[in-house]
Amino acid sequence: MNTSIVKTNHNEVTKLNKWKLDHQRTGVYKPFITVRQVRKVGRRYWGLCPIQHHHNHLLSDGEYRAYRKLMLDPTCIEVLEQYPLDLDETLNIAIALNLIHPRNYRNNLAYIMTTDFLVTYRPRNNHEFKIAYTFKYFDDIYVEDEHGNIMRQNARTWQKFEIEMQYWQRRNIGYKVITERDATKAESWNYNYFILGIDLSVSHDELKTFCIAFINAWLNAPHAELQCHFSTLSIELAHSFQYIQSLFQLACLRHLLPVNTTKFIRIFRPVELTL
Repeated sequence: MNTSIVKTNHNEVTKLNKWKLDHQRTGVYKPFITVRQVRKVGRRYWGLCPIQHHHNHLLSDGEYRAYRKLMLDPTCIEVLEQYPLDLDETLNIAIALNLIHPRNYRNNLAYIMTTDFLVTYRPRNNHEFKIAYTFKYFDDIYVEDEHGNIMRQNARTWQKFEIEMQYWQRRNIGYKVITERDATKAESWNYNYFILGIDLSVSHDELKTFCIAFINAWLNAPHAELQCHFSTLSIELAHSFQYIQSLFQLACLRHLLPVNTTKFIRIFRPVELTL
């Protein structure tokens, strides 16, 4: 395969250098690719993350759900989306692998490659660690037969993944390809529900008292609707129903309650604790 036709795109390099300087100067992360720059058909999401306090640019429903799944992980410290890779290095990797670098096929100028999510996790063996994630829809990269056997498809996409993986391996950073099967609608729904309690002003002791009371209420009636527990605790703790619900949302957001987040959490349904 002839890779020599792919040329350095100096406009792209200038754009990347400006992005690096802006990041160094402000200290505020901005995704390299924004919603406004993407012209493909499909839903996109642009908004301020209430936890990380930077504007998210998520380019599909799948990325939207994946971001929320990552943020729900109790070991997650930071999620940076649309993270750019150094063009000279990815070009060198593509040449070494005898692969064609992502490019404008009309003029063969190389594109800056990006990784969908670069995630920092809490220390393991006293050291923070990072994992880079690429999101793709399952049917775009896999085919599943009637027996449940899963095989890769779309070889060109997997070649691009290989360049990304080599790039991150050089930095001792893990790399994973994820799909909508790894980030469900239920987990995204639950994140959006929990985040409603983020601005609640409450002491650690009060939140701890609530968590103990909620677990006891659940143990006494594990099949009761969530709203029934809220009503019970409203009387027991002498707070409004709305305040109790906010305490629940904040406790779940801070991972203080062992709630099963793989199922939809709705107040008119029972909630499952993983005790």
